[in-house]
Amino acid sequence: MELIFIVALIVIVAAVSIPQFKRSFDSLVLQNFISDFTAFAGYAQAKAVSGGSEVRINIDLPQKRLLTEDHIVSQDDSGQPLEAWAAGKERRIPDSVSVDLKGGADKVTFYPDGSSDKAEFGISGRYDKKYTVSVEPGTGYVNVKQTE
Repeated sequence: MELIFIVALIVIVAAVSIPQFKRSFDSLVLQNFISDFTAFAGYAQAKAVSGGSEVRINIDLPQKRLLTEDHIVSQDDSGQPLEAWAAGKERRIPDSVSVDLKGGADKVTFYPDGSSDKAEFGISGRYDKKYTVSVEPGTGYVNVKQTE
């Protein structure tokens, strides 16, 4: 009888704590992604400044990834300038994280002088609060604000 009571108590505690653990884990995933996005933007900005050419972050929602792209300018055989974007580092967007492209821009370009395009994104998790992540154009600074 005592064993049945202990097993029932364990089942009740597990039933109450497992959903909370799932929420805590998803919250941690969201916080880590926001931190990764901020670091990724800092990397792109530093690479643009140190390399002397534009670097952009491409937010590829269908593939659920962030991708840096380096601006490459060269010349063809006739001396005409050729421009292209070469893929660089990549980070995955977790399945539990949603990114809303405010204004529709899915790319943020960082320039050699440290500035960037203005951009704003909504980022949220399954159960968690929502955040607005904005990139300031004059400085390339990434600002994160909780919206709910």
